[in-house]
Amino acid sequence: MLFAFTAIDARGERLAETFEAEDLGAAQRELISRGLMVLSLEPARGHGGVLASLRGSRTAARPAARLRELAVFARLMSMMLRAGASVIPALSAIREQPARPAFQALLTDLSERVESGATLHEAMSRHGRVFSGAVRTVIAAGEATGALADSFARLSQLLDARMRIRRTIVGALIYPAMLLLMAVGVTLTMSLFVLPRFTDLFKMLNTPTPAVTQIMLDAGSLLRDQWAWVIGGPLAVCAALGAWLRSAAGRDRMSGLILHVPVLGRAVGGVLLAGLLSTWAALLRSRVPLLEAVREAREAVAHPRFRALVADVETAITEGRTLSGVLRESRLAPPTVVATLQIGEESGRLGESMEFVAAWLEEDNDALIRSLTRALEPAILIFMGLLVGGVAIGLFLPLFDIATAAG
Repeated sequence: MLFAFTAIDARGERLAETFEAEDLGAAQRELISRGLMVLSLEPARGHGGVLASLRGSRTAARPAARLRELAVFARLMSMMLRAGASVIPALSAIREQPARPAFQALLTDLSERVESGATLHEAMSRHGRVFSGAVRTVIAAGEATGALADSFARLSQLLDARMRIRRTIVGALIYPAMLLLMAVGVTLTMSLFVLPRFTDLFKMLNTPTPAVTQIMLDAGSLLRDQWAWVIGGPLAVCAALGAWLRSAAGRDRMSGLILHVPVLGRAVGGVLLAGLLSTWAALLRSRVPLLEAVREAREAVAHPRFRALVADVETAITEGRTLSGVLRESRLAPPTVVATLQIGEESGRLGESMEFVAAWLEEDNDALIRSLTRALEPAILIFMGLLVGGVAIGLFLPLFDIATAAG
């Protein structure tokens, strides 16, 4: 569960951030253990959802930084630091680039705080809803080891991977969505403009109409006469379903159901697993200890089963057990992924193994999502053909019967 708090730290500075905790009591204990004097603590609003792990952190109202802006920021910082610039000149140069005022204001604040003596990851902690704990940990590790440029490069790769996943999903859904919109448009056009003309024609001919044709005519009349109920009813159901999905119980229930859908569940699970492994890999490659990497990646996970997986991994590492063993027991990772990670653990190259597995999963997910959309496209076209063909047959067959009888 995500909580927002305001507090005063040991230096007397005011903090306003968000973080994950099991419940309100756990959140209070976490803040006390950090030596903070809590001024306010409440559940954060406007967060959650099945695909939240792909979107990163958000501000309370609108995002102060978009995923693409963060990726470009990380790439430019890596390039400038490798060219020999220090942090403050690099931030000032990036701030001069064309960008949204909100993001420019964020960069200005980072630059001012670093110039006043704070480290970059401390300055980022003032914007916890933009720079997640995992991001700040990667930057802190880079500052501690003197490899900040490499840390920004890894961060850029992580954000680029998230953008690729998002582009794949959005691009795959555009064409089926257009086909569905076209199907709805054809249905409404025939109901509102075509059927009324045939209704008047059959009344003028004063001939009995077949049952199927009469059902279609009655459905068209119902849509025209009771359009407020016909349209408002489904909209009300969708609004109620949306409200339920925004609740914690609804999100958890729907997230669990999606994973059990034969092909869709595999695609969603693969996307979530790839994102989690990418985050862990970026942290480990920045020389962050495994236990700390697992903890910091917790806030990037929104799906309940994967959130439980992270908690199980954290417990297992604390008890001296292996990460691959927990993944094998959870059945959320394919056996080949588990075997690869096990080899990485045994050889001491777990970060590289995670990086390789995450890249392989992204390619596999991309192919799977595209195959799903290729299967949806002919299904929607067949549905449209059956719809239009059924209506045409139902309307014109009586006319053929009348023409035959007259002949």
